[in-house]
Amino acid sequence: MPSSLIRLAICLPLALSLTACMAPSRAVDALPTDASLSTRALAEVRDDLTPRSTPRAARALSPAPQVTQFTGLGMSQVSTQPGKSINEKRLMAIRAARMEALRDLTEQVHGIRLSSETTLRDQVLRSDYVRGIVDGEIRGARTLRITPKDGDSFEVVLALSPDVVRYIMRAVGRS
Repeated sequence: MPSSLIRLAICLPLALSLTACMAPSRAVDALPTDASLSTRALAEVRDDLTPRSTPRAARALSPAPQVTQFTGLGMSQVSTQPGKSINEKRLMAIRAARMEALRDLTEQVHGIRLSSETTLRDQVLRSDYVRGIVDGEIRGARTLRITPKDGDSFEVVLALSPDVVRYIMRAVGRS
């Protein structure tokens, strides 16, 4: 038996075992080029659930910009609030503006679900209905400022630190 065949017989199993060790570490990298969208989505979920030394976001080619804080803005008019006195209406306006700022923060953290319906008759738009739903939980929002505006409205600005947002996402199971 020639020596080149002996070397091939020894090196081939070694090479095959080494290439098996160097298989793609991510499921997305192991997908065939003609993989369906559902297969690709399943591979991405598997990669997200597989523990790694570096998280998926850190493996991205371009680093994500650092967020210093999330801010929510709310505004409300005093004259439209229920209440017997002007001071009671002011307190209600501040409360309404605070709730709007919390909704703004909730939308940033948890997202917004949109549904829409458009009706056409004879290629003419008859109605267009869009509904947005914000659903989530916010904890630890700090009030940055409460500012009177134009004598008849209030602006409330709330803030969440990125650490608080990470805590909220872990609490709801979306980390």
